[in-house]
Formats: sequence, structure tokens, C-alpha cells
Amino acid sequence: MNIKTTLTDKEINDLGFKSGLEIHQQLEGRKLFSPAPTTIRDDEPLFTIERFLRLSAGESGQVDVAALHEHTKKQRFMYQGYEETSLVELDEQPPAAVSPQAVTSSLQIAKFLDMTVVDQIRFMRKIVINGSNTSGFQRTGLIAQNGTLQTTQGIVGIESLCLEEDSCKEVEKKEGLVIFNLSRLGIPLLEIATAPDIISPTHVQETASQLGLLLRSLPTVKRGLGTIRQDVNISIAKGTRVEIKGAQDLKLLPELARNEALRQHNLLEIFSELQKRNACVGEPQELTSLKHSSSKVVQQAKGSVYGVKLSGFKGLLGIEIQPERRFGSELSDYAKQQGVKGLFHSDELPKYGITQEETDAVFSELGCGEQDGFILIAAPKEQALRALDVACQRAKDFSLRKEVRMAKPNGSTSFLRPMPGAGRMYPETDVRPFVPDLDAITLPELLSDKIERLAKEYSLDQAIVKKLLRDGYDLETLTTRYQSFKPTFLVDVLYRTHTLQEQTLLLEKLNEGLLLKDSLEEIIPLLEKGTSVDFNQFKPVSLDDIKKELDVLRKEMHDAPLGAVIGQAMRLYKGRVDGKELSAYIRKLFETK
Repeated sequence: MNIKTTLTDKEINDLGFKSGLEIHQQLEGRKLFSPAPTTIRDDEPLFTIERFLRLSAGESGQVDVAALHEHTKKQRFMYQGYEETSLVELDEQPPAAVSPQAVTSSLQIAKFLDMTVVDQIRFMRKIVINGSNTSGFQRTGLIAQNGTLQTTQGIVGIESLCLEEDSCKEVEKKEGLVIFNLSRLGIPLLEIATAPDIISPTHVQETASQLGLLLRSLPTVKRGLGTIRQDVNISIAKGTRVEIKGAQDLKLLPELARNEALRQHNLLEIFSELQKRNACVGEPQELTSLKHSSSKVVQQAKGSVYGVKLSGFKGLLGIEIQPERRFGSELSDYAKQQGVKGLFHSDELPKYGITQEETDAVFSELGCGEQDGFILIAAPKEQALRALDVACQRAKDFSLRKEVRMAKPNGSTSFLRPMPGAGRMYPETDVRPFVPDLDAITLPELLSDKIERLAKEYSLDQAIVKKLLRDGYDLETLTTRYQSFKPTFLVDVLYRTHTLQEQTLLLEKLNEGLLLKDSLEEIIPLLEKGTSVDFNQFKPVSLDDIKKELDVLRKEMHDAPLGAVIGQAMRLYKGRVDGKELSAYIRKLFETK
């Protein structure tokens, strides 16, 4: 086997790496189909409701595989609501007319990307029964198709632009129950899907960055963590398309892409070896050899342990296929979807409180030979058998699956659900189709053009201007309000302080003459430590106010060097008198003594 722990750029290219992106951007204003505001809340809810969502077929009459996967979990859902939560979010009222502002924003993006806008915008229902929508479906409308984005590594096609409603925010998972917050449900969401034209991990990051910059050209986009999300689609030539969700950090995108290519390569190597060994998967059976184990997992399950013999799997379950992820982790991911905490496999035992003697007993009880392995699940019978069934289905399938995976902080991923298909779509009958008015659409200034213009106008580096805009600072408004300060000084204050309150407080006091710039060298370190600042201590004084004191100082230090006198004066009046003016005045005093 040619198992790898990392891949070079050449190896990634040789594997036939291919990628596409789906960018989801929230919009400000009202919700897409209700008058409710788009404020996302996490405070104490006003009320809760509970639902159980049932499976239904799509327009084709077929049941979607991803929806069926969620249905097998048999979960209930609780939703937290607030005073502004509308009946639309509760699925107790038909949707209102589509937000005109959201439609305008989507058409502006379509024009920016030179896309062909559809003749008539029609919304569809996308079946989603994981609880993230109270209705059991998500409304989504196709806006435009066939655009292009120019990048340094070539043109990336833009396949589609959709306008859809965002899902609920997951709050907590319990045994058989998932708790959601309704405040995010229905927020307008732009979805941009690229063609699989992205050719390297760094190209993934560049493409996402450029699309993010383009979206921030709109005045209506939401800002802040979680307001823009990237789904990354990855495949290699001998592999299959996998969608990675939860990739919010641009810096993590190259690592996620590289590790998914690595995972697919290593799994193909393992599957090839399993086929050579004529490997096969046995049937679940209850185990008696672990009933009295000291393992906490087994004890919590009250000795209810079930196992399956994996013929020919010895040494393969423990192979690392991604950082901190093994082949056994793949099987465990599937089992966890049925509510168990995970599974044990033979390559990792003895461990987790299971002794060598107990491990040997399990080998014997399952009838394992020298080349065999096993998986175990400690849980109540029905749950354990359901979890073992899905894990075994994955173990006996020696091929890569189209699936949706969740990004992890270390750049690896875990299985989330099967890849959904067209079977989950059917028409939305409560929202009237409409013809988009392209003639009424005007375009805002592209953010890339604005960065270039502001950098030139204010003599700032483009990288600094880009950071200011990305962080939500309006440089033009700031420079107009604080005309006496140079842009470089404003930037310094903004990034040396940590809160908007601190920034506004300091800039206003400086602007009103209640502080001098020199005083910031003492004030900002105090703010960084969280120390309360008495601004009266830094109240400016004029030279006329301290001339008598300076004259006394001159007489007391008449034999001292000029520099020493200036230094002492600076220490006495630091931050309260302009340093240059104070130095010039003392020099003048010594010239006339």
C-alpha cells in the first residue's frame, strides 16, 4: 500500500485534484419571506415549541437519500422563539412576498459576475428534515447562471446564483432531541456555486477570497463571524465529489482541500488492499466477554455490547487517513449518526479500560483469525444494532462515497450525511413567480475598485485599506469627521484599541482638545489591561499655565545639561503638553538665562 501522511503540490496535481465552491452570504434588512428583522439572538427565548418532522418524496416521486438518512435518527426538535418571531418562521402561516431588497442584491451580484439572469424567478422547496427548518423544507430560488470569475490561476466558472432562506441555528443536542434557535431562520442568503474549475488548495482560498470581496461590495451584506460560509467540493481523478461544510475560516481552506485529497487517496489504497485480501463483514452478535468489563463506556451501557467480525481487516482500521483520523474513524462517524458515542475497533485495543485479556476474549468469541479485526458498540440493543448496521454497510463498501462532511479545526473532516440529490426538490406553491426588473438595477462601487481609490486618496497601503473595509470601518466617514487627523493616525488608533467604545471615546476627546496625541502612549496600555482611566489626569495644559513652574525648574536645574532639563519637563507634563512645543520653550528659557 502507498499510504501517505501528506501530499506535495505535485502529488496533488498528479492525483487529478479538482474543486468547486459554494459561498453562502447573509443579507441585512428583513427576512426573505416575513417582516421579521434579521437580528440573530442568543439570549433567553420567550417561548419554545417542539416538532417531529416526517419524510416526504420530492417532485420526481423519489425519496432523497440525505433526507432518508436523517429520518432514520428518529429525532425530535425544539425551537426557541422571541417576540419578533413571525408565524412564517413557526410554519403556521404562508410566506409573505419576497424581500425586494434581497432580490435587488442578488441581481447586483449576477451583474458583477456577468451571469445570465433567468426570465422568471421561481422558488422551489428543498426537503430538509434535520430540524434546521420548522417546515421540513428550505425555500430556494434560482436567480442566474453561467458567470465567470477571473483569478490568478485561470477563469473559474460560476454555475449558479440562488436566493434562499437561511436555516435555524443549532443550540444543543441531547439524547433524541435537538434544540434550535429561530432567530436565524429565514434570513436572506445568497448562494454562489462555482464550476469545478479550481485546480489547487491555494486556488480554493483565492477563489473564496475574491468572491467574499465581491459580496462585500454590496451595502446590504451582513458582517461578522458566521455571516458568510463556504462549502468546499473536492475530488480526485479516481475518487468522487465530497462536500465539506463548516469552512468559515479562509486560512483553513487550503488545509481542508489538501487533507480531503489525502483522505481519498489513502482510502482507495485501503480498499484495494481489502479486495486483495477478499475481506468481508460478518453479522452482529451480542458479546458476553465484556459484560463485566471495567471500561466506563461498557459500564454505562450496563454490559450491553455488540460486535461484528471484520475478516481481513487486521491492521487497516488503525491506518491514519487524515491528521488524527483513521479508517476506524470513518466507520465510527456512521455509527455516531445513530446516537451512540462511537465504536471500538480491534486495532486500537487494549485501550479505553478494555484489557488485553478482554480483547483476546472478544477475538475468540467472534471467531477471528490472524488477519481479522472487529468493531464493537456498547449501547442498548436496538440502538447498538442500528449503529452497527450503518457502520457495517460502510465497512463492506470498498469504494468512495459521495457524502457531506464537516470541517474540523485541525483541517480534517468527519462524515455528516450522504450527498443529497435532485430528489429533494419540488415546487413552492405559496410564493408567486415573478419577472426580475434588470433595468432598475444599479451597481455599487466594486470593493476592489474602492480599495484602490481610497489607498491612493489617503496615501495608505492597499492591504491596510482592505483590512479596514473588511473590519467594517468607513474610512471616508472617519476622515470627514476627524479632518484634523492624518489617516495613518486614525488607523493607528483603530488597531491599537480593542472596542468601538474605546475608539470613539479617544477620537472624540482628541477631536475636542480634551486629550493630546502624546497621552495615548500612556492611556492605551491602561485600556489593554482593563484598568479604569481617569482622563482628568491627562487633561491638556497650555504653556502659559505652566510657565512659572518651568521657570522654577530652570532655576533648580541651572547646572544640568539642557537634555536633562527637557527630559525632566517631559516626565512632569507627559501627554498633557505638546512635546515639541515644550522642548522649544525650554530651549528658549536656557538661551535667555
